[in-house]
Amino acid sequence: MDARALSELRRLADEDSELSARALEARRLDEEIGAIRLRAEAIEVSLANLPEQQTRARTELDAAAEELEARRREQADAERAVAAAGNDEAREDAERARNRAADHVAVARARTDRAAAAAEDLMREAERLPAEAARLSERAAALPDVEPPQNDSSLVDWASHAHAELFVTARQLDAQRERVIREANELATMLVGEPTYGGTAAQALARAETYCVSAPGQVSDSR
Repeated sequence: MDARALSELRRLADEDSELSARALEARRLDEEIGAIRLRAEAIEVSLANLPEQQTRARTELDAAAEELEARRREQADAERAVAAAGNDEAREDAERARNRAADHVAVARARTDRAAAAAEDLMREAERLPAEAARLSERAAALPDVEPPQNDSSLVDWASHAHAELFVTARQLDAQRERVIREANELATMLVGEPTYGGTAAQALARAETYCVSAPGQVSDSR
């Protein structure tokens, strides 16, 4: 058994393992960047739509408040009609009108409460979204081996650029791995005397070391 060839095969297996880990890390970073981009896009859309939503919410709140005020006036009129009723029949009619007016006030108040809650939600959203975007920027800046986003650039643009760079890096690492695996299998084939193509560098090394132990008169080198 050629000790130098076996040593070179071990080196190739180590190199393949390192390249595999680097490629895996590049793809993990790319997934992280993709998640940041998706959320950043959603935030940008929400912030762009927020002014129009706030305008609609204020319009609805104003309309609901006007309706509530009008219903309260109707209720007050109905209360006065009950007090002014001159006989039982008139009082019964006035009380039914008063009950309807009270129902109308309750409906108008519920509408006003919903409109006020919607307006408050949008106000909180206007505060929350920029804060979340800032946290996303911090998350992006903390990623290892990736150029952090600049203050004047959008996270979406940064993520697109970072994704393109990581895609190229991963492809280059894959190409390097293919070369290393090919060399390892060619060397293992030479050592064991039969094709070992199709496996990883570690598998090629395992084949060679197994052969080294099992072949008559062969002794495996220690690592």
